[in-house]
Amino acid sequence: MTVRRLNAGFLSANELDAMGVCDAKSRNILVHSTAVIVNFDDISFGENIRIDPFTVISCKNLVLGNHVHIATGCGLFGRATISMGDFSTISGHGLIYSSSDDYSGKALTNPTVPADFTSVKHAEVVIGRHCVIGARSTLLPGSQLDEGAAVGSSSLVIGTLPQWSISVGIPAKPIKSRTRNCLEHELTLKNWRQDQDV
Repeated sequence: MTVRRLNAGFLSANELDAMGVCDAKSRNILVHSTAVIVNFDDISFGENIRIDPFTVISCKNLVLGNHVHIATGCGLFGRATISMGDFSTISGHGLIYSSSDDYSGKALTNPTVPADFTSVKHAEVVIGRHCVIGARSTLLPGSQLDEGAAVGSSSLVIGTLPQWSISVGIPAKPIKSRTRNCLEHELTLKNWRQDQDV
């Protein structure tokens, strides 16, 4: 058996600057060189961002807050805005769609067909602060995760999930509350950063 070694890493700050991401080094923005990003200019980057290997981002408008992580193999697709609040995370192979074809058979599907013959739904997806999306989960157009909502692995999100809840299943439903200790840790991190700047 032959093993291929991929010698790829995160893009340098200079490479990101050349792509229009200003001050990438001081803002701690990491984008892996194997990530495929369409419409790079349509991404709004906060600070402390990490986009891991083999992620595909093909959406019209992506808004990333601070301390956002998009793990390996994720996909973000669509023509409506996708936004991720501060301290939000998409675990490995998570899928976020702000656009979706109508699969009922009432219209044609796929991007090779003129829009007059399709019935594509476009709706903003909002992932709030401190939200966590488990591995292999999918969010459909119009999904909204209120602050602190967590989604278990392999779940399907349709609609709104309440704040500080843990939801699982197809479709995802809340099963229990989530602790808010991370809010205290956020304050500790902020104070630590201020001490480092002194």
